[in-house]
Order: sequence, then C-alpha cells, then structure tokens
Amino acid sequence: MTIAWIPFLQPLPALVAGWYLLCIPLVLGVSMVYRAVWTDQDGPWMRQVAVMSLLLVAGLIGVGIFLAVFVQAVLPTLG
Repeated sequence: MTIAWIPFLQPLPALVAGWYLLCIPLVLGVSMVYRAVWTDQDGPWMRQVAVMSLLLVAGLIGVGIFLAVFVQAVLPTLG
C-alpha cells in the first residue's frame, strides 16, 4: 500500500518490479555530460554518447552476471 509507505526506509511499491531499468537513463545522462565536457568536436558527439552508453550498460550486465554466479556457485562452497 502506498499509504503506509515510509520514504528512505522502504522501496516505492510501483518501482520494485522494474528498478533495474532506471540504470538506462542514468547511464545515458552520465554519458551525455561526460562526452559534452571531454569532446572537442561537434560531429561525433552523439555516436560517442551511444558507444559509451552501450559499454556502460554492457559492463553493468557483466558485473551483474559475475556477481550472480559468484553468489550462486562460489559462496556455497565456502561455507
């Protein structure tokens, strides 16, 4: 229930199902600002933003897969 929701202590009920999709606008914003600061030319800016965004999302997916395998396969053998 949204009525009993306590901000900063509980996740928002509407965003629980798709919270991982919020990384896409975050990555896009970071890529746009970073490339706007560090690119000298006007032409390749959009292509550089797209490449950087794809690399960051791929890196996030890779880290997520690595951590999932680590938690599911490695940690149970340690205990």
